[in-house]
Amino acid sequence: MTTKEDYIRQFQLTPHPEGGWYQQIYHSEDKYFDLESGGQRYRYTSIYFLLDSTSPSHFHRLNHDELWYFHAGQGITIHCISPNGHYQAVKLGKNIQSGERLQFKVPKETIFASEVSDSNSFGFVSCMVAPGFDYRDFELLSKEKLLTRYPQHRSVIDRLAVDDTNQ
Repeated sequence: MTTKEDYIRQFQLTPHPEGGWYQQIYHSEDKYFDLESGGQRYRYTSIYFLLDSTSPSHFHRLNHDELWYFHAGQGITIHCISPNGHYQAVKLGKNIQSGERLQFKVPKETIFASEVSDSNSFGFVSCMVAPGFDYRDFELLSKEKLLTRYPQHRSVIDRLAVDDTNQ
């Protein structure tokens, strides 16, 4: 049985600032000036990303769409808060009979976090961003900021947002 440590070692994953472990695998050969970002960006980037029950992906926002592709392990729940405050939880995984999806698009400007809810388990995915990911297009959102704007989603924000003291 392949373990979390096997994936981390095999794919040389390192800790990600939002949580979990990652490694950039691909990016386009060329860059261009992206008007939304106001700077040079690869046309796309793709990473491997691993989450476990002790290291979720904390609430953050990108200014470009992100596509998620499930590969292995337990299902991952992606918690999305749209700009108008609508909440949606999507389960990414291989159990399609129970409604899990093999891939999912997180729309740009959506605030989202992800978690593996089963203790002692992990989920392994790929994420692709176009135009390519750049930390200048990334915003990690604090619990205080999110609760001020979206108090109706307190339970998931309390669990998956970074504490203000951690920023």
